[in-house]
Amino acid sequence: MIKNNNALLRDYLLSLLVPGLGHIVRGWWRKGLVFWVFLAIQGGVLYAAVLRGRLAWLACSASKRPSEYWFSTILLFLFFLILWLWAFFDIRQLARVSNAETFVQGYWQIVARRFSKDAKGLVGLAIILAVCFVALFAPFLARGNSLSMDLVNFLNPPSLEHPLGLDNFGRDVMDRIIFGSRVALGIGAGATLLNMVFGGFLGLIGGYFRGVSDALIMRVLEVVNSIPFLVLVLLIVSLWEAGVVTLIIVLGIFGLQPARIIRSEVLSVREKDYILAARAVGVPTVRIIVRHVLPNAIASLLVVTTMMVGVNIIIVAGLSFLGFGVRPPMASWGAMLQQAQEFMRTAWWMAVYPGLCILFTVFGFNILGDSLRDVLDPRLK
Repeated sequence: MIKNNNALLRDYLLSLLVPGLGHIVRGWWRKGLVFWVFLAIQGGVLYAAVLRGRLAWLACSASKRPSEYWFSTILLFLFFLILWLWAFFDIRQLARVSNAETFVQGYWQIVARRFSKDAKGLVGLAIILAVCFVALFAPFLARGNSLSMDLVNFLNPPSLEHPLGLDNFGRDVMDRIIFGSRVALGIGAGATLLNMVFGGFLGLIGGYFRGVSDALIMRVLEVVNSIPFLVLVLLIVSLWEAGVVTLIIVLGIFGLQPARIIRSEVLSVREKDYILAARAVGVPTVRIIVRHVLPNAIASLLVVTTMMVGVNIIIVAGLSFLGFGVRPPMASWGAMLQQAQEFMRTAWWMAVYPGLCILFTVFGFNILGDSLRDVLDPRLK
């Protein structure tokens, strides 16, 4: 017993020293290598930030504008802290499981185990994590300023100095793609969050209470869905000045497909025996909805939400392509495609690389959502 405690204490200390080192010593090579990969990636970003003088305090000492670097700087060190804590508590959980005689897996543990064996879902997750990583640490990864122009060397093809070439204003295409990922993911994720919260709330209310509230909510959704979505968004954006906040609100309020999905799940869950038993013993309605109904309907909402991010990214790119997206000179993948129309034959790189970014990002969200649909459904094996 004392020997096991000493070994466990040693693993804790090794995990605090270097994330994943305790896993390697224990023989859990796969998880240890995962922690080392994350640590190497974050270390590479930190090295790039220090080398280019873009950490917030380094930029301040160099008389630069540090305000745009604080967000990425704080996130970088927060991720380091999360990685250390994750490694510590993960090895603690693994040690408890290995020492236990019996171990009963919960629903989410079964889902995690099934997802770890799904190659399609892992590929989608890897793509999304890569895009999110680029968006969060864009100031550290970009070679320069996405707005700086070179009116002498414009439309230069890809080279060592500019790997993805220059656009018609002499701006680096790679830097604009890196900063454009912030617009795509920021608006796509923000709008989808509103879709999930607002649509999920309406679906919960309509499905659980039924009656007049359900009929009213469904009729309103039918009226909204009867109007072509893109036309409605174009009308609203044209009336108000287009911007990041405007696009998030418009896409978040009028993309209410999750409401019907949640409603159908709630209509099934509310008739289960454990819900009827909770009502019989006098459990408050709000507690029943939050503690019993919502957790059992959340799986479908997660699948729809994941796919909705990809849909919103395409809509944002389409609006920017039509000139109703974020205003120039802010970098946006759709706006880059719109600007590249006139130079398709002479500067193909202006359209190909932003288009590939949209393609792979939406593809990642779609296959991740498809994988989640499989692993979250207990009827599928």
